[in-house]
Amino acid sequence: MSETAGTARKRVMGDIRQSLSQLDDSVKQAVNAEYDRVRSSEAPKPVVDGILVDKFIEKHTAVKGSVKIVSNFAEVPAAVSEFLNEHDLPNEMVMGKSDFLSQFDWPQDWKISKRTAQKTDAISVTDAICAIAETGTIVIASSPKVSSTHLFLPENHIVILNFGQVVRHLEDALKISAPQIESESRGFHMITGPSKTADVEQTIQYGAHGPRRLHIVMINAG
Repeated sequence: MSETAGTARKRVMGDIRQSLSQLDDSVKQAVNAEYDRVRSSEAPKPVVDGILVDKFIEKHTAVKGSVKIVSNFAEVPAAVSEFLNEHDLPNEMVMGKSDFLSQFDWPQDWKISKRTAQKTDAISVTDAICAIAETGTIVIASSPKVSSTHLFLPENHIVILNFGQVVRHLEDALKISAPQIESESRGFHMITGPSKTADVEQTIQYGAHGPRRLHIVMINAG
């Protein structure tokens, strides 16, 4: 495997540092400072070109997640209803208590429970901190308003987020998430597609350790 530019630079600086005994103090200090700067610099990130939302959807659907794009907040309940009808699911779900979710005009005949999820619950609806275009990953922090049970117990997990919540790399997601995690969260969850395993005869089985389906409603609100 060829040596990357960053690795080669660190190697060269390391070789120079080993020869510092022959140099005066001012040169030693300069080389040491540059070596420390290179060593602590950010690792190179994979290139993620194009529109971030498109890249995220490409990655998410590649791992068997599904997506529905709507043009405004008012269309979200209909998009959720479409998913329920497609999979012959009841209008009963558990939901987080976040301000984001409470702004939607959910149908009056739906049975929505704002509590922790149980194994008998078929559907959960949550929001998210952000989504990562690099990997198709959803980032969610559990808190008093979002129970981690919503992410693992129901067979169907629906996530609602804005186009503007899609970031390029994992590092971007960590920077955005840090303030919320420090202030109110007890758990940090990174979810890439529905739950799956190939433990049995190397055959992919969905829903082994979490939701069988992960559906994302994305709002393109300009």
